[in-house]
Amino acid sequence: MKPFRVLATLVALASSCQTYEFNRVEPFTVSQRRQVEVFASKRLKPNIMLLVDNSGSMLLPTDTTNSACPAGCGSSLQNRCPAACPTRVTEMRAAMNSFLTNRGNVARFGLTVFPQVDTGNACRAPVVVNESIPGPTRNDEGTDQALIDNARKVNDTLRTLTNDPTGGTPTGGALNFVSTNPGLNDLNDGRTDLVVLLTDGLPNCNTQAPASLCACAQPGQSCSTQQINACSCTLGNCATTTANYCNIGCLDSDNSVAQVRALFQKDIRTVVVGFGADVASGPGPAVLKAMADEGGFPRRCPDGTTGECGGGACNTTTHLCEQSFYAASNATELEDALAKISAAVDPEPCKFELAEKPDEPGYLSVLIDGENVSPSPTTWEYVEAQQAVIFTGDICERLRTSTPQEPVNLEFRIVKRL
Repeated sequence: MKPFRVLATLVALASSCQTYEFNRVEPFTVSQRRQVEVFASKRLKPNIMLLVDNSGSMLLPTDTTNSACPAGCGSSLQNRCPAACPTRVTEMRAAMNSFLTNRGNVARFGLTVFPQVDTGNACRAPVVVNESIPGPTRNDEGTDQALIDNARKVNDTLRTLTNDPTGGTPTGGALNFVSTNPGLNDLNDGRTDLVVLLTDGLPNCNTQAPASLCACAQPGQSCSTQQINACSCTLGNCATTTANYCNIGCLDSDNSVAQVRALFQKDIRTVVVGFGADVASGPGPAVLKAMADEGGFPRRCPDGTTGECGGGACNTTTHLCEQSFYAASNATELEDALAKISAAVDPEPCKFELAEKPDEPGYLSVLIDGENVSPSPTTWEYVEAQQAVIFTGDICERLRTSTPQEPVNLEFRIVKRL
């Protein structure tokens, strides 16, 4: 991420072994690990482009077993579900309304909705940004109200644009479009750049899909089981030339993952949020995980619990969730996912997780701007359960107010017995 750089080096100390008459002394070897962090302005708020799926499947109920949802409702704009039936679009708007209203100042939000159906092509990637990320500022002083007003505007636009969900899911094209957004490509603003992809369906709409069935779907021909499986149709029957489903209906996973990878190569991270039943089973979880894995913004579980991973497994060695994307099936779960994401992009500025765990607390030393600082209630403490150093008092305040122009250089030294 732009706000700080991490450099880790290992320095090995000499080992020794001595023996006295009848008393054997076991070899005792130590090494010193140095974790150096140049801490510069985590307080600069990130640029976040909300990339929101508004395809036709957003009309579907979030829970098809709900008695308020008639069978088959949400299949089209002409067959909407009644107001009492929670649908993907109504639940998404409720969650986003709460999130943007209550947390509008945590980031500099922009909005892009896809597909771009006003062109008459229901499978077209977006060609306009619906709300731009705010213009650059040197720092965040005095910008809170402006960011709150901007988030309100984003929320109003989102509610207007998602009245009539329709079309396919050109996820790859949408990711490619936002990759050139100026608000995400300012290399000198010292901010983290993120795309938060919120999608309820599998990516499709690629007219150049490599597993296209168009060659075998012609009249008088038939597609083999192998070809059909390779296509992994997202729209029912793709072995037909009707509406070009033979190519745009095929799962566009490889291209979507490649677009996320291309964003990361430009130092733009991608967070993936899956919403609805389509991303809970079948090929959905694998596709979303593949995109999230390439996004450069891993889902963390710092306390080593499954609860931090939405009930999924937590790797207690890396403190990363094995399910790297966020999943939600209703407004409450979606708002919770968004809250976790906002907390992750603005982590506690006075807490630092260590790459390695000291054998004993006394084997850890902390240097600030080259000066050794002893632990105390007014400086720092090591919390073993979290494998983290937490700063307090004036040091914490220095970290909170640091900037790229005035960074704080932190160095953690750990002596390890081998």
